[in-house]
Amino acid sequence: MSKVLTLLLVVLLGPSLGLVACGGDDTKLKVTGIEPDRGDVEGGTYVKIKGNRFIADGARNAKVYFGSRQGTVSRFVNDGEMIVEAPGGKPNETVDVLIIFEPGGELKISKGFTFVEKNNAPASVQDLNIKK
Repeated sequence: MSKVLTLLLVVLLGPSLGLVACGGDDTKLKVTGIEPDRGDVEGGTYVKIKGNRFIADGARNAKVYFGSRQGTVSRFVNDGEMIVEAPGGKPNETVDVLIIFEPGGELKISKGFTFVEKNNAPASVQDLNIKK
């Protein structure tokens, strides 16, 4: 097969074959994960929400809801990560996490976060203080 024909097939069929061009960036606003995915029922657990294009198109504001309760966006670390302080919730309640970007749209992590009793929750920022 000639090089031209091979190149033409790759260009035309590449997407259906799962081929991606080198150097191409994903330009879609999306969320890829949350960690930790559980936190204290009393609130105060800091979570990382990971994704893509959080701030690439300029300054954005974001609101993050854990079920019906709003968390507090602490900061955008970079274009693909933000830190959010989770609100409190009911023990063993698993909720959707909804991120509303202004401007930009909405993203949802279905059943993305579970509220647990403090002794089962990940360490909070306050728990990380080092004593001398």
